[in-house]
Amino acid sequence: MIFDKISNWLTHTEQYFFTYQKGFFFLSYLSNSPQLVVESSKKLPFIKVDEENQMFFSDNPFVKTTVQYMELEKGLWVLNSRVKYKNNVSFKPIYDSTMEADYYCFTINIVENNFSTKFYEFDNFKIEDKSISFLKPKKDFINCHFKGSFENQYIIYFNEEWAKNNLLSISNLSPEVINLFEDDTIGFVNYKFNEKIFEKCIHNFNEIFKEHKKPNLLELKKNTYKFFDIFINSIDELQALDSNTLSLKDRRKLRKIENFLIDNIYNKFPGIVLISNEYQISPTKLKKDFKDLFGVSIFKYFQAKQMDLALDLLKQNDLLIKEIANKFQYENMGKFSKAFQNHHGFLPSKVNS
Repeated sequence: MIFDKISNWLTHTEQYFFTYQKGFFFLSYLSNSPQLVVESSKKLPFIKVDEENQMFFSDNPFVKTTVQYMELEKGLWVLNSRVKYKNNVSFKPIYDSTMEADYYCFTINIVENNFSTKFYEFDNFKIEDKSISFLKPKKDFINCHFKGSFENQYIIYFNEEWAKNNLLSISNLSPEVINLFEDDTIGFVNYKFNEKIFEKCIHNFNEIFKEHKKPNLLELKKNTYKFFDIFINSIDELQALDSNTLSLKDRRKLRKIENFLIDNIYNKFPGIVLISNEYQISPTKLKKDFKDLFGVSIFKYFQAKQMDLALDLLKQNDLLIKEIANKFQYENMGKFSKAFQNHHGFLPSKVNS
């Protein structure tokens, strides 16, 4: 039956596999259960499948990805998704109303970006590098990933029956855990990654999946249960990250502005007025929204990216400080050195000394 559902979905949605809107390529996939996530993803264009090792791959104009998956027991799955984004991509889940959609999801997020804040967008949330997300069943969301980012995620799916039998039945369960599952106003929570608490567990997931072959069932099951044990016993120590109140439309515009700044990294700061006119946003809103999203002013952000790149150039090349200052359009070496020191805490002349 499940494969009939996938075939029916493919027939009706094939022309919409990838659509383009407002700077993003949109990809849809069936999301009622991890089995449907896996099977529908494997049917998408450009996908190569290794059934024996429970993996599928893709290297296309949008992403380069490897996904490993395993059903540990009835109602419990683990996936490891490693994705390099070649374009801005948004994933849109689709739920078949004739089938159950009762899976919770924990996701361990490890994000790497070049010249970019380390997060990706999930509805009104910033998913920080090294964070842990909790998602309830059948929650619609827009999952935005930006060009140039690399994301490694360990995704644990478990259905309501499994949660009831294995988590919610634990004696002396903390009120925080009970509330997480029973409070209908909670659909999604993103927790700041606690290195001290989760480091070994995340290391074990990495070791289990790193060989690009079928994971060891026993080791994967042991580590998954360990993750649940750690989470349940440390939830009161975990910091829930606040959602970002900017609209998705505003955040997309700000990310386009960020990309514009990076494209002009070797030029002088373009100026608030020019950016405001280019992206049809008032100067006041631009300055406020940018600082809300990135935590610093737009000029400070631009200058920080310049100084980070300048440090790399000093370390990797035989360029003189004056030549690097000229590269970034500084009027003289003194002003460049002062900006460099303000950002890094030391003068550029100290880099290779």
